[in-house]
Amino acid sequence: MQAKDCRPDVVLMNNLINILGEAGKLDDVLKIFGQLETFGFPLNVVTYNIVIKALFKSNAPAFDATCWFEKMKEKGITPSSYTYSILIDGFYKARRLEKTLLLFEEMDEKGFPPCLAAYSLIDALGKSKHYEATNELFQELKENCGTSISRVYAVMIKHIGKRRHIKEEIGLFDEMKRLGHTPNVFSYNALMSGMVRAGMVNEAYSLLRQMQEEGCNPDINSYNIILNGIARAGGPKQAMDMLTRMKISVIKLDVISYNTVLGVLSRAGMFEEAAKVMKEMSEKGFKYDLISVP
Repeated sequence: MQAKDCRPDVVLMNNLINILGEAGKLDDVLKIFGQLETFGFPLNVVTYNIVIKALFKSNAPAFDATCWFEKMKEKGITPSSYTYSILIDGFYKARRLEKTLLLFEEMDEKGFPPCLAAYSLIDALGKSKHYEATNELFQELKENCGTSISRVYAVMIKHIGKRRHIKEEIGLFDEMKRLGHTPNVFSYNALMSGMVRAGMVNEAYSLLRQMQEEGCNPDINSYNIILNGIARAGGPKQAMDMLTRMKISVIKLDVISYNTVLGVLSRAGMFEEAAKVMKEMSEKGFKYDLISVP
């Protein structure tokens, strides 16, 4: 383009920076950004969002992202809700919970809808065992998240499940439906996972069928949750039967599916069957879990 004297616009350059950022080429991202400034391109919030996202993706120090955020504001560019979502997700993954909370509060003060960032924050609070703060945030989000609330419910159900409060999980799932929010695949998966932890494998399997009947398509995680429960509670034969049913479904098996079955076969001393599974895995390009191999 440059050789033909065709000047790129900021949309094209943003796309180029985004491609390089997704590929982890941070040096190239920063180099091109510098060229944009030098040649007077009209930088916008999208450009800065891409750079900040690339910083987190490349595991740059979290302080660098803060510096770019401040630089952006100094240039008179107003952060968007997506800017805050990138920062909140990045600081959460960097285990900077205090900074994550401050950003969430700032986002709320700016009047942005919180849902894009809420998943990470609820997740962070739950993992840090700040259960009271998690619940307070959840109650606030229920009033502000609109159609995205099903995903927020899913995150909350997941963390309640990790504390093995299955009745509370089921109650929250029922509340979501009662309030007119359609459960999504994440909500179903969260509840099924909690049921499996509580030893309610049959109930989880029934929920999988209910999910399909209600028009919500399961993903591979849905099936793997049930497969894991069957492998732990039912044993190798039932796990192999479930794997066979998964093979004839529209779901494409992944390495977790095979390793789950391989593990239960190995523990049961069914080494011939385990060898067949290992061979099938190798043919599909999967690597088996050495922990599961006798």
